[in-house]
Amino acid sequence: MDSSKTVMVEPGYLLERMDNEITVYHPTLTTSMYLNETGAIIWELCDGMRSISGVIDVLAELYPEQREQIAVDVKGLIKRLLEQEIAVLR
Repeated sequence: MDSSKTVMVEPGYLLERMDNEITVYHPTLTTSMYLNETGAIIWELCDGMRSISGVIDVLAELYPEQREQIAVDVKGLIKRLLEQEIAVLR
């Protein structure tokens, strides 16, 4: 995955938030995904303005000792979003 690409969630998805966790779903499609607290942060950072490496950098500032794991987790979630056609890379 090219970390210099920006990632953006597709329009039309709704978020249901409860205690730092969210379920992402589309009201007319059969697509949904549960996100934990970290996933919710990643989702919010996938605004089409930040590159994948930019998303990793933001989280690494919060948890510098976990940078390597953050990179794996961010790329893993973005891969899932792309596979379910919830997000696109630009």
